Formats: sequence, C-alpha cells, structure tokens
Amino acid sequence: MRAPTPICHIDKFPAQEAQRARSCDFVSTHLLVEMWQAPFALLADAKEVERALRYAGTGSYEGDGEVLSYQFSPYGVSAKATFGDAHIFIHTWPENGYAAIDIFAGSHEGAYSIFERLKEAFKPHYVHALEMKRGQLIEMEET
Repeated sequence: MRAPTPICHIDKFPAQEAQRARSCDFVSTHLLVEMWQAPFALLADAKEVERALRYAGTGSYEGDGEVLSYQFSPYGVSAKATFGDAHIFIHTWPENGYAAIDIFAGSHEGAYSIFERLKEAFKPHYVHALEMKRGQLIEMEET
C-alpha cells in the first residue's frame, strides 16, 4: 500500500493599501505554517528540531546561524533560529504529530525556500500555510 500523498495548502492575503496612502514596499514575508502527521521522533527531541531548523535556514545541517531550543519533558520543543534576515520559530506537539511554525524572511523567495526545506526535514503529511506581507512601507499624501 502506498503512503498518502502529502497535502499542502497555502492561503495568500493580498495587501490592502492604506487609506490616503500609496503602497511602496514590504519589509518581510511572514509564513504561518502548521504541519500535521510528522514523525514523532523528528518533533520530540530538541537536537532533531535544531538540526531541521539549521537545514531549513542554510540548506545544510552544518551551516552558520543561531539556533536556540527548549526541550519540554517528557517531549516537545520550542525553538528559534536566526539566519541573516530570516527567522524561524517553532513549537512542537509530537504526541499529536503537530508543529506550529513562523517564518519571517526579508524576501518572498527566501521565505519559501525555508518553507520547502522545513517540509523536507519534518516530513509532514499535511501542511497549511498563510502568507502575510509584513511592514508595509507607505508614502503618505500631504494633507
């Protein structure tokens, strides 16, 4: 019997122009990610989560960047990783096969590269992500 095909759903919310303002640019892309049915062993141990975050941020298990984690007892992890202009925050509930993840990156491409590597590292069967543009820079019209 073949394993079910992983499902990934992404919602994108278009930016709304501020009233009486002209849109210029955004500071970052923020992906709010939920992963379900990931293997218990990958979510339960802080060292495994740190390894996955380092891979997601650099494309290598041995890259630069800062990764900090907290190991819950008996299992579960909260962690933060910083790589240049990208930041990843994760909280895991391995008993439910669930992880909640925030990805902030200075570029759209950077955020989605991290997202794809996180899916590779945690091997979830279902993923839901919301994309938000953060820090809309605007030029206000003179009144």
